[in-house]
Amino acid sequence: MRYGARRITLLLGVLLALSGCQAPTAPSIVGLWGGSEVSLKLTRQGGQVIYQCGVGTIDPGWTLSSDGSFSATGEHRFGGGPIPVGGRPPHPATYTGRVVGDQMTLTVTVTDSDVTLGPFHLVRDGPAVTLMCV
Repeated sequence: MRYGARRITLLLGVLLALSGCQAPTAPSIVGLWGGSEVSLKLTRQGGQVIYQCGVGTIDPGWTLSSDGSFSATGEHRFGGGPIPVGGRPPHPATYTGRVVGDQMTLTVTVTDSDVTLGPFHLVRDGPAVTLMCV
């Protein structure tokens, strides 16, 4: 009887210790992010990026790893100067970055022209971009 009681006590102790162990979880990045050059609104269905001289969209299916690394695909539209009839054509883009606490670093690569924008530094609930280029 004593042996069985010790075994149960040991098993309960192990189970309690393991219940406190969890796999690391990724920080949440859904919401509004802002900075001096870029604003980002991200939902689980995708997102919108506003630059001083352009706009972008983020497709659904973006990923965030447990270490805070962010990856997404989408489109980018360059801004500035006269706007052609029909608007500016979209360019495929990849959005990558890292989230640490309430800070995000974001880099945009326009894949059909090999242009890289950023890295941009954003803050959760930070100021929206208000200065647009002309």
